[in-house]
Amino acid sequence: MRVLGVDPGSLSWDFVGFDEKTGIFLDHTIPTKTIQKDLNIFFEILNSSGPFDLISAPSGFGLPLKKICDLSEKDLFLTILKKNDNSENIVGLTNILKKLKELNVNGYILPGVKHLPTVPNHRKINKIDLGTADKLCTAVVGIRNQIENYNINANETCFIMVELGYAFNAILAVENGCIIDGIGGSNLMGFRAAGGLDAEIAYLMGKIKKSDIYKGGVSSIAGYLDLNAEEILLLSKKDEQTKLGLEAFYENIKKGVYSISCSFSSKSKIREILFAGRLARIEEITHRLFTELNDIAPSKIMKSYANISKESAQGAAFIANGLLGGQFKSIVETMKLKESSGSVLDNIFLPIENF
Repeated sequence: MRVLGVDPGSLSWDFVGFDEKTGIFLDHTIPTKTIQKDLNIFFEILNSSGPFDLISAPSGFGLPLKKICDLSEKDLFLTILKKNDNSENIVGLTNILKKLKELNVNGYILPGVKHLPTVPNHRKINKIDLGTADKLCTAVVGIRNQIENYNINANETCFIMVELGYAFNAILAVENGCIIDGIGGSNLMGFRAAGGLDAEIAYLMGKIKKSDIYKGGVSSIAGYLDLNAEEILLLSKKDEQTKLGLEAFYENIKKGVYSISCSFSSKSKIREILFAGRLARIEEITHRLFTELNDIAPSKIMKSYANISKESAQGAAFIANGLLGGQFKSIVETMKLKESSGSVLDNIFLPIENF
């Protein structure tokens, strides 16, 4: 049983191939800009590493679990929420999904957090980004971590997941093996993203472009949009403006974790806070957050099962395996992925354009 998981990240696209008998056999990453310039690279990896019994396709904001062959134009829009009149090339995801459908590739579009029946509807009101499909995939790796570390079943896992990405962060609450709440990247300050916008700022900005979502974070505050996280941390030692941005970043994550801890039936159920993502590999960032979040639960780095690819691509592969009835079947069933439903545009009580 050979499956493929893909994470279409802001900085890189990661690919994980998983075999039921031999484990991970493909662990590969390609810069996002390279994929944008030549989408054929995606299919070269697919062809050279296959055949696959099933793939978890790059899913963006996600859909209720859906076969690639059944995708409609509306579905494609809902995965990226990019207006037709917007010529900015953010990810090239739509063209890849169209090609996968054309080739009749056996695979699924995965749900985002908002599609899950395990998240109460009142937590979905006026929210789209409770966590994209790739964040859901990262949570799968966290569930596997706890199953193995504590010798428990999937339905006994409980933790807060903090993913610190190149551009976006996310915080998810997992109780009894189910995602029960989420704060997506559009609502948290990242090194690139501003996070939740004050409504008055949104009004004064006028027409907001998709690319604006990638601005306003630590790098914008510092005034150096091209610096990576390590360079920003170094600059903060002598530049007060950069230090200001980092203070806002740390506090925003801390507030998010404290806030989502209220979503659990009891805070005592939170076994730990699991950190994942590109920036979680930087000890200077995690050390401070570990210390400041200790009142909630002990913090640790999520165990990765691959040497190169991010946890989200690993989780996507594990989901594909579970959908085929493999070793991760219990995780998929506990998370109720097959019962996902609705649209990311449901429960919105504000005027939005029709597309």
